[in-house]
Amino acid sequence: MERKIIDRKSQGEFVSNFLRQIKFKRNDFKTIASLGSFTSLIDLGNFAISLNNDGVGTKTIIAEETNKYNTIGIDCIAMNVNDAITVGAEPIAMVDYISLRNTDNEIARQLGIGFNVGAQMANINIVGGETAIVPDLIKNIDISGTSMGIIQKDQMVTGERINEGDIIFALKSSGLHSNGFTTVRNILKNSNINYGDNFPGDNRSVADVVLEPTRIYVREILDTMGIVPIKGMANITGGGIKNITRIKDMKYVIDNPIEPDNVFNQLMDLGKLSCDEMYEIFNMSMGFIVIVDENDKSDFTNIMRNRVPFREIGHVENGSGISIPKYSVELNGYY
Repeated sequence: MERKIIDRKSQGEFVSNFLRQIKFKRNDFKTIASLGSFTSLIDLGNFAISLNNDGVGTKTIIAEETNKYNTIGIDCIAMNVNDAITVGAEPIAMVDYISLRNTDNEIARQLGIGFNVGAQMANINIVGGETAIVPDLIKNIDISGTSMGIIQKDQMVTGERINEGDIIFALKSSGLHSNGFTTVRNILKNSNINYGDNFPGDNRSVADVVLEPTRIYVREILDTMGIVPIKGMANITGGGIKNITRIKDMKYVIDNPIEPDNVFNQLMDLGKLSCDEMYEIFNMSMGFIVIVDENDKSDFTNIMRNRVPFREIGHVENGSGISIPKYSVELNGYY
């Protein structure tokens, strides 16, 4: 079976080559950022503004092929706001970008429903956007957005305080979220599985399973930050569990991972993928990572209980990379 797996090293080299050409900087304000950050920050004195830009990716191709667009707006918002909260920023506003071949009022209605639900879940205002009709440029609809958030600088979560012995928690994902869909579509196609079929091991259709919207963690994280001094956070998106290494160069030992949902197990079997490949592509049911001091894990557990499914999945050690002993998975840094 042909495999279409993103080469993260090549992607990193592309981004680095692009950024090296951008040398101009204004002198009247500073940015707060480090290589690999989930969000970009602008220094405004006592406060910082967070800016994020992300899209839904090739998940939109499945939406188009099944004519199910009503959850894609949730995905777009989630991909942005879940990155923003990794530093503790509160997302407050967003603009969207939609490019498509031609206008369709039913698509507009369904997209609007999803964006409205996502905005409510993230507690943000959608303040504008752009719709481009570009039939000569694209084959499928493309949806992305840019979010803005705000945080007091003395409350920023930077990862710098992470030490050996800290505890790693995972907040459960709602499924695939919005990553790995080039691989997903390839596996389904080569397995002759149609979107209207029942997903293997599930009573829902394939379309319903793979289009399950990305979980938004904004309210849970912001509420927790007022009580627990969180040391580091990671949104598990493209690059899978290796996103944890973007917080700080340490050894992250995941010796009690959340058991992957059926969708991941089935894709692994159908695509004949290894555990290493699965954890590098997908979130494997661990959608968001929170790292706290061992003395604070009881408080974290108490406030998160009944909010979202979660689990203590491991601890931090001196060293580098990701280790998941249960599946003999050993991964290096993000790039």
